[in-house]
Amino acid sequence: MRRKVETAPAERTASSQRPSSFARLRRRPPLIAHLSAFALMIMIPALLFSAFLIVRFSQQQGEIASAQVKDTAEILSDTIDRELSTMITMARVLASSPAIDGGDMTDFVERTTSALAMSNADALLIDPALRIVADTRGGESDPAVTGKDVAAEEAVFRTRAPFVSDVFRSGQSGDFVFHVAVPVTRGDRVLYVLSLTRPARDLGSFVADRNLPDTWSAVVTDRSGHRVVAALATGGRARQSGAVAFDNPSADHALGEMAAQPLIEANYTSALSGWTTSVAVPDAVIGQPIMRSWSLLAIVCLALIAFSVAMAMFFGRRLLLAPIHSLAKQADAIGKGRPAHPVATRIAEIGDVSRVLAQASRERREAEDQSRFLMREMTHRAKNQYALIAAIARRAAKESANTGEFLDTLSEALSSLARSADLLAGRGWESVTMSDLVLAQLKAFGAADAEQFETSGPEVQLNPTAAQTLGLALHELATNAAKYGALSVPDGYVRIEWSLDDRFALSWREIGGPPVKVPKRSGFGSLVVQKMTARGLNGEVDMTFAPTGVEWRLRCPPETVLVH
Repeated sequence: MRRKVETAPAERTASSQRPSSFARLRRRPPLIAHLSAFALMIMIPALLFSAFLIVRFSQQQGEIASAQVKDTAEILSDTIDRELSTMITMARVLASSPAIDGGDMTDFVERTTSALAMSNADALLIDPALRIVADTRGGESDPAVTGKDVAAEEAVFRTRAPFVSDVFRSGQSGDFVFHVAVPVTRGDRVLYVLSLTRPARDLGSFVADRNLPDTWSAVVTDRSGHRVVAALATGGRARQSGAVAFDNPSADHALGEMAAQPLIEANYTSALSGWTTSVAVPDAVIGQPIMRSWSLLAIVCLALIAFSVAMAMFFGRRLLLAPIHSLAKQADAIGKGRPAHPVATRIAEIGDVSRVLAQASRERREAEDQSRFLMREMTHRAKNQYALIAAIARRAAKESANTGEFLDTLSEALSSLARSADLLAGRGWESVTMSDLVLAQLKAFGAADAEQFETSGPEVQLNPTAAQTLGLALHELATNAAKYGALSVPDGYVRIEWSLDDRFALSWREIGGPPVKVPKRSGFGSLVVQKMTARGLNGEVDMTFAPTGVEWRLRCPPETVLVH
C-alpha cells in the first residue's frame, strides 16, 4: 500500500529547487517502461507459446472432466427415471383393475399383491378423504394417513397427474421409502389414488451398475434435500455409502477426506421426479501436472522480467537522462512564457516531443499577442460605446421636458443599443445581417409574427457602428409608429426595404395607419432618426409626414455600413 507523506511548504520548495536522483528517476518510468517492453518482446513469444499450450491443455482437461461429470449425473438421473417410469406404468395398469370398479377391494389386494411380488413394492389405494381403502402390506394399518405419507397423494388429487414423493421414514417398517402415486380415474372423476411404496435403497443398485472411475461419488437427493441414495466408486465399481447424512447431503460427503480437495461437480435435476443427482470427482488427478507446469513457467518468466527491467534501467540511465533534462527545461521555459527551442537528440520520439513543445511555445506567444490585441480592441469599442451613450444622454436631456421623460427616453435608447450589442456579441463583434438587425429591434413590436411588418432586401453584412446606429433609428421609428402611426391600429403595417448598389438605401413606410399630422416640434426621436443617423453614416435622411403614413429614407455610402 502506497503512503502519501505531507511535507512543509519550505521543504517542498527546497526539494523542487534541488531535484534528487530519486526525483529524476520518477520522471523516467514511461520511457524505461517502453525499453522494458521492448526487451521483453524479444523473449516473450516463447513464454506466451508455452503459456498458451498449458492453458489449452488445462482447458481441455477441465472441459473433458466437466463434460464427463455432467454426462454421468445425467445418465444416473435417467437410469433412476427409467425405474420410476416403470413404477408409474405398473401403477397405471393396476389402477385400471376392474376390481376397483366393482368395489371388491379384497380381490384388488390379491391381484395387486401377486403383480408386485417381484418388485419389493407395496400398494395403497387411498380415497379423497385420504383414507386407505386397500393395502397390500397386510397386518393392521391405520385407515387414515397423514403428514409426508400423503404428500404425493394430495398432489395427485390436486393435479390429476402422476407424482413422485420425497423420501421419508416409513412408520411401519422404519425404512426410508418413497411413493409413486397415480390417479384412479373413471371418466372425469378421480375416485382414488394408487400409491406404490418402495424402499429408497432399492435404487442404489441402479447406481452401482454404472462403472464409475475410482474416487467418483454420486448422491441423489429429493426436492427437500434428503438423501435418496449415495455411492462412492472404488475398484471401478460404485457402491452404496451409508456414511452420507440424510439431511442436505452432497456428493463430496461420500469422498470422506478427499472432499477437502478441489472438486469438479455437476448436478442434474430430473423433470419427472424433481430429484437432483450430484456427481463429484477430486480435481487433483488433472490439476497437479498443470500446477507443476505453471510453477516452472512462472519461475522462468520472473527471471526474464527481472533481467529485462535491469537492462532497461541500465540503458535508460545512459541514453535518456540528458534528453529528458532538456525536455524538462524546455517545458519550464514554456511555463514561464520564454521561447522554447527544439532539443537536439538522436532519439526520434524525444525529438518529436521537443518539436511539439517548441510549436506550443510559439502558439502560446501568438495567442498571448492575440489576447492583447483583443483587449485593446475591446477597450476601443468600449470607449466608443461610452461616447455614444454620453451623446444620447446629452441629447435626451436637452430634448426632454422633464426628468421622467428623460429617463424613459434614455432607457429605451439603451435597450435598443443592448439588443444590437447582443447581436454583435453573438458574432464576435464583427458583423450582423440587416435582416437579423430588423428582427431583433422590432421583435418587441410584433416583427416575429410577420403580420404588421413587410421586409425585403439583399443579404447585407453591417459593421458594428452601422448596426448600432441603424438599430437605434429603427427602434425610434417603431416606437413612434406604435404610439401614433401604423402600429397603433390592427390594420396598419410597416414596409421596410433596403438595397445596395452604388449607395446603400433603407426605407421605412407606414401603411394603413391613422391620418398623419406633422409634429409641431421635433423631439429626441426625430433627432435620432434624422440628424444622428445621417451624421453617423455620412449620408442623407429624408423624412416626410404624408397623410397616408410616415415615410423615412436613408441613403449613404456603402463603406460606412458594410464590413471592411
